[in-house]
Amino acid sequence: MAVERRPLDTFTLDNGLQVIVLPSGRAPIVTQLLVYKVGSADETFGRTGIAHFLEHMMFKGTATLGPGEFSRTVARNGGRDNAYTGFDATGYHQTIAADRLDLVMRMEADRMAGLRIEEKELRPEREVVLEERRMRIDNVPGALLDESVRAALFGEHKPYAMPTAGYVEDVKKLGAEDLAAFYRRFYAPDNAALIVAGDTTAEAVRKLAEIHYGPIPGRGIEPRHRPSEGPADLPRLVTRADVRVAQPNWSRDYLAPSYRAGDSRHAYALQVLAHLFGGGETSRLWRALVAESRLALSASAEYSPLSLGLSSFGVAAAPARVEAIPDIERAVADQMKRVLDGEVKADEVERTQNRLLAAAIYAQDSLGSGPRRYAAALATGNDIADVEAWPQRIAAVTASDVTAAARHVWRDERAVTSVLKPSGGAR
Repeated sequence: MAVERRPLDTFTLDNGLQVIVLPSGRAPIVTQLLVYKVGSADETFGRTGIAHFLEHMMFKGTATLGPGEFSRTVARNGGRDNAYTGFDATGYHQTIAADRLDLVMRMEADRMAGLRIEEKELRPEREVVLEERRMRIDNVPGALLDESVRAALFGEHKPYAMPTAGYVEDVKKLGAEDLAAFYRRFYAPDNAALIVAGDTTAEAVRKLAEIHYGPIPGRGIEPRHRPSEGPADLPRLVTRADVRVAQPNWSRDYLAPSYRAGDSRHAYALQVLAHLFGGGETSRLWRALVAESRLALSASAEYSPLSLGLSSFGVAAAPARVEAIPDIERAVADQMKRVLDGEVKADEVERTQNRLLAAAIYAQDSLGSGPRRYAAALATGNDIADVEAWPQRIAAVTASDVTAAARHVWRDERAVTSVLKPSGGAR
């Protein structure tokens, strides 16, 4: 299956802002995504949660826009906006009618350069941030277990071990100057990339970008660093028993290379492996654990190479009952052994590649996932050429590459096993 190159134009402003234009005339709308090359992994232990808290405060006003006025203006003009914070990137995006691109670009540039962080806005927003953490993490046993797993896998107090939401005690202590210092350090045009997709042209985007973003000076951002190795105390077992658990879960996570860290030559084969092994109801893991033995209600594998540092490869299953967890573990080990022993066949790899390439074709038509692919790549040290070459590199993966990648990653000294179950007995 061939994936045609998506029409694309790119240029860089004098202040260092990289701009990507993905023209599409399917509908008279555009998406602007501004991604900053900073995330929660750029924080330090004891001062976590800054990147996410600052994302919230970016909606609290500048000298020209009052608190909340950014989103209200987008909504009044028939658009929608949102933002996200990850370990390596923070993004702000709006989708709106094509003739309103000037408006959202002006407002986005305004808060890149002129954000106001005031205590009177910070105090109530802190409660919003803490409530978000309570809802998404503290009240979700699986999310709490995930925090423990990341700490064990990447090492206590290390960049990818600390939660994006921050620790409660840290967030409670953050003040306006903490957020302002982080903003001044990282929010600059030479530490960002602008992706505009939809019904526009490179010429139109360049003109608007030079007007709105061009006057903002670059700051000369220092390179970011991530640990090159994991902790020395692996393998580890992490368990959590909680009365709130309705569905038990078993998983195993392995330290894995990314495009930028570790033995990155395995990154493309690991993507094929994840889909072949646990990517849906036709995968090896699903067939063995769900369809055939009925030990599990679901089974999956997950891997992403888009990380500035090391990544992880995860295998998970939801047991049909708590007592089945030992059987799940043995069944997963059996399926992994088959891969490690070289039982992966060329036709199986080809089918997996076709599914991956089909997903890439669909992503090109999306004003959401399309820009996000470029944003994630640029924020983690990759470039446009890497994104465009992805189909060819996936298509070049062989069965022996998949086996070699599995042998490289699936090792006990790189693993954390975790078990989530109800407290007070099985259900």
